[in-house]
Amino acid sequence: MRFSHFTAGTLIVMLHLVVPLALILWTWIRSYSSITTWLVQMLILISYVSFVFLMGSWVYASFYLRYMIVILTIMATLWSFMHARGLPFFVSPQISGWVAYGTGLIGSALLAYFMVGAVRAHFYDETPVNLGFPFKNGTYAVFEGGNGKASFLMNYHYGASIHKGARTNLSMRYAVDITKVTRWGNDADGFLSMKNEMYAVFNEVVCSPCDGEVSEVEDKWPNETPWSGRAPYNVGNHILITSNDFGVLVGHLQKGSMLVKPGDRVTKGQPIAQAGNSGWTSQPHLHIQAMKKSAGSFWGWDGLPVSFDGKNPVKNSLFFEN
Repeated sequence: MRFSHFTAGTLIVMLHLVVPLALILWTWIRSYSSITTWLVQMLILISYVSFVFLMGSWVYASFYLRYMIVILTIMATLWSFMHARGLPFFVSPQISGWVAYGTGLIGSALLAYFMVGAVRAHFYDETPVNLGFPFKNGTYAVFEGGNGKASFLMNYHYGASIHKGARTNLSMRYAVDITKVTRWGNDADGFLSMKNEMYAVFNEVVCSPCDGEVSEVEDKWPNETPWSGRAPYNVGNHILITSNDFGVLVGHLQKGSMLVKPGDRVTKGQPIAQAGNSGWTSQPHLHIQAMKKSAGSFWGWDGLPVSFDGKNPVKNSLFFEN
């Protein structure tokens, strides 16, 4: 999904840092009139932290922060429980208190709805195509992945209006976006860097995820400036590999890095190109999708779920490769 640099930065800071820390602090320092008040506060806090833990963009905010938020939530819960013990179970509040109860319960219910979708995104209607992971040597993160029909927030590809308008979304239902994680737990040296070279995945060797024949190669698109908002709508430089009954597309590749040509036979794990930032993308990463092979352009083929060496690549899953 593509946002402007300012919008992306603001959303990431607010959703992953400001809101959870504010809720944790308020849980920690506030006074409770009853056990019911404490339970509602816990419901709000745990609902939000669970929501952002599952569906947050931690590859930008840092996976270290993801787990720190959970630890602080546990600490705040235990601390507040110690101070709420012994209170009456329920004390009838004033009108403002009822409004606060209602707002908290409605917000928690909405977050629960999104979380049900996140869980459903882990499951598929069809048996996944088992692929080899397309990178080696490092820690890699999935920042869009899972059943896009079940949850837009886990995998935007299927439900995005731009993909629907171009009639490419059916092939992208289970598409996966992958990047490499730095020592800071995010994808770049610097927060939302606007330099391709700052991203750990940039220029990494991409390996064929399966055995098959190279059916299509496109190698004409330059790298875009990260977070510029000016990228053209396409998957950029890409390679399509087909077998008897399915095809696998890898995209956003580095111009001039192609190691294969149409008609070549490739084997799983064979180097085929380098990761870049070409096409409709906000930052360097690899786009990969599997599709049921049929007549016509691959964009009209039905998407298939994938696994990487048996592991389900849903949003925020990590792969540790040798």
